[in-house]
Amino acid sequence: MAKNIHPELKEAYERLYHETPLGYYNCGRLCDGLCCRGDCKGMWLYPYEEELFADKEGFEVCETEGNYGYPMVICSGECDRAERPLACRIFPLFPLVIEEDGKVIIKVIRDPRATMCPIVRSSKRIDPSFVRQVRLTARRLIRDEKMFDYMKNVSLELLEIIELQSRLASEERE
Repeated sequence: MAKNIHPELKEAYERLYHETPLGYYNCGRLCDGLCCRGDCKGMWLYPYEEELFADKEGFEVCETEGNYGYPMVICSGECDRAERPLACRIFPLFPLVIEEDGKVIIKVIRDPRATMCPIVRSSKRIDPSFVRQVRLTARRLIRDEKMFDYMKNVSLELLEIIELQSRLASEERE
């Protein structure tokens, strides 16, 4: 990784290096890396990550209209696990940042955008230590104002997606 990495991001990368949803198993082997193989199927970058992947061999940064001004990164599906972006390290989870009564709450959920993930589609239990590390990582990241704003905006978007999915499921049952 680059030497000029943002300190909270560096800590997040280190904290999540050995953590995966299924313990030590590389979950990308279950689906042949569907979440990161070309055709603009990639991972959204967090603040401060674009410069880390801009000229990195094996990665392509794609500008997008979404993700609050931050691009997406695509890899071949066979990257060095130490080189993964944060979204890949926490996949298929997302730490919702919710403000209630002047307090910030972190709630780790299965990301509703992760529909291609066999872990999300199954009832397979995600390793609790992974969930805990994602929550602790989010707590550290939101100390930075850019990270906080980004994660809060994505959280609001995901809550809208979850509500829409719930309404659609209700209509199907009727």
